[in-house]
Amino acid sequence: MKKIILTAIVVVQSLALIAQNDAQKEAEVRAMEQQEVQALLQKDTVTLKKIWAPDFMVNSPFNMVFIGGQVGLVSAGIISYSGFIRNIEHVMVLKDVVITMGSETVIPSGLDPMAGQTIQRRYSNIWMKEKGNWILVARHANNICLAVVTSRSSSTIQNEVQANDLAVKVRNNP
Repeated sequence: MKKIILTAIVVVQSLALIAQNDAQKEAEVRAMEQQEVQALLQKDTVTLKKIWAPDFMVNSPFNMVFIGGQVGLVSAGIISYSGFIRNIEHVMVLKDVVITMGSETVIPSGLDPMAGQTIQRRYSNIWMKEKGNWILVARHANNICLAVVTSRSSSTIQNEVQANDLAVKVRNNP
């Protein structure tokens, strides 16, 4: 009986340590996410070089995959924001990999073709612990395109949405 109780105590303590470790990893990555946002707003390429992996892979809202070189795009003013709010909705901790997903509201500036517009988008970031530091190794971001409801006839009841009443505006996917 003593062995069973002792084993149960060890198992419970081990699970508590794992949960505490996962919570610490999540907190560290949440802090890194905000550090990245601030570095982007301030065009702080020194910090971005520390945060982004050298072969950082991004499936961008430009409908292109970029592997590395993003710091140069920040330096050139192609990746530039005057406003950036990130809302982390979910975090998954998998040993030394942490995945974050959520939404962002950004206001591009500089040479971005959508400079000055407020853009809503969804994102997923994949962080990895390397040499004791969290680095961003991969990202997917896509802009949210909103459907605009238009009325085609006066007989359509207001606030009633029908399939034929939906019009979708298509714009560049920065």
